[in-house]
Amino acid sequence: MSLLLWNHQVTARHYRLFTDRHDRYRIAAKALVQAAAVAPGHRVLDIAAGIGCTALACLEQLGDGDVVTAVEASDAMRQEGSARTRDRPITWHTAPPKGQQYDRVICGAAIWALGPVSEVIGWMAQHVAPSGVLAVSLPAAYLGEADAPGGGSDPRLIALTEALAGLDLGNPTATALTPLTEASLTQAFRDHGFFLSRSSIRLRLTQDAYRDWLALPPVNETLLGKVSPEERPALLARCSDGLDMSSWRWETWALCAGTRVTR
Repeated sequence: MSLLLWNHQVTARHYRLFTDRHDRYRIAAKALVQAAAVAPGHRVLDIAAGIGCTALACLEQLGDGDVVTAVEASDAMRQEGSARTRDRPITWHTAPPKGQQYDRVICGAAIWALGPVSEVIGWMAQHVAPSGVLAVSLPAAYLGEADAPGGGSDPRLIALTEALAGLDLGNPTATALTPLTEASLTQAFRDHGFFLSRSSIRLRLTQDAYRDWLALPPVNETLLGKVSPEERPALLARCSDGLDMSSWRWETWALCAGTRVTR
């Protein structure tokens, strides 16, 4: 169900609004591109490109005449991304072009939703050129690493989810995400011939940004699965009334860059 919701016009529209209003994905995308050491002349493949945040960050490091190949299976997200980047050197596809290899293959904020990690890394590895780099990013919390509290009266940003849980509007049959661990991700890179380097960034996630993120239908299915995607943003706005909107918490993003080992 989560994957189906990514291919929904409400999702694409609100993802664009979220990205325009908040810097969470823009910061994470720039950090991933830096971790991948994207440079002029590189052929770059952006997998699960969404609406183009990572592709645009790549262009900042590429040279004149360089092109990013963006792959997004969701029609709604791809159309939004294509429209958003209409005048930029980004080509959009539903799947990676056959027979092509790239100096940099990047996947920002999506790997946990694509399937079993070893299979996903193996599939991506097919498109990495010799001595190329495969780089992925994800919130460290998805690897089981707890984020530190921030500030305000709700320094862990739990008040909103507690309010939503109390409404009993969730979908208990929502498809669970594929479990990830630091060990399984590291092993997947190694099994497919990559020397892995991990780094991280830490940013502030505000109550305001967290509320708007929860308005994205795919991320709140377990809390609001009984509510239509169109109705969820308004419900979240009502539930956030009275919350301390100055509250925030730390959020760590893991950046994993694997260099293909040549023998």
